[in-house]
Amino acid sequence: MHRLDLIGVEKKFGDKTAVQKTDLHMENGIYGLLGENGAGKTTLMRMICGILKPDSGNIRCDNIGIQQLGKEYRRLLGYLPQELGCYREFSALRFLNYMAALKAIPADHARNRIDELLELAGLKQVEKQKLKTYSGGMMKRLGIAQALLNDPEILILDEPTAGLDPKERVRFRNIISSLGKKRIVLLSTHIVSDIEYIADQIMIMHEGKIIKMGTEEQLADEVKQIVWKCNVPEEEAAEYSEKFIVSNIRNLDKCVELRIVSDEKPTSDSVKAETALEDIYLYFTRNPQEIKNEII
Repeated sequence: MHRLDLIGVEKKFGDKTAVQKTDLHMENGIYGLLGENGAGKTTLMRMICGILKPDSGNIRCDNIGIQQLGKEYRRLLGYLPQELGCYREFSALRFLNYMAALKAIPADHARNRIDELLELAGLKQVEKQKLKTYSGGMMKRLGIAQALLNDPEILILDEPTAGLDPKERVRFRNIISSLGKKRIVLLSTHIVSDIEYIADQIMIMHEGKIIKMGTEEQLADEVKQIVWKCNVPEEEAAEYSEKFIVSNIRNLDKCVELRIVSDEKPTSDSVKAETALEDIYLYFTRNPQEIKNEII
């Protein structure tokens, strides 16, 4: 079992701080990194992979800097970027053989490993089909197959389910879930349901900083009662949306039902609702103006 430690890691691009000073410790399990687009997730993951070098702080694997480990660290690492670069005229079989050669995997071992991964990804029947004919879901599954070629003990997945239909997302989540017992899996997304069911630890990233980390139960215990349902006239819905975080609006016969995330009971007849991970995320990432509105 390996351990990853990020100590005071920071990265800037010009005047913009993409990742603020970050401390993070990971061992075997699935870590869900949740944040809006532009929160700094990709920059953080690229630093963990050694693609980007931090401006300050350091990243250690088993108490040794990853730059110092060099090839040994890359041997432990599997990475799926947001966009998988490949030759579209290649077949899946040719692409995986090409990637195995780049990773210096012996040919005999690569042959068996590629067969296993094509089965895992559900691509065995189309292994000789050109990639330009593949759907988005098939390409994502090919991406996870290439990331697993060297049987990595640290697996980094950047927005792996973006653009997939619900069925493909469920299938992909199931694959990821099966991988977390014997390795560190870091999965970034802005889609709450992608990590709600499979992450052992949830990290919420906002404006370049990991602001919260814990299990869903721990995060829910921290916020207590923050979700309410109330019925209001349709013409008043916009006013409530300006004053509160409205996570859902449902049209009824003579009014609308609002699901509101707030510390305070928004109306006298509001009723408590069960807190979901999406509510927790919206609560912790609300802006100062939303907090001010709740107090007024």
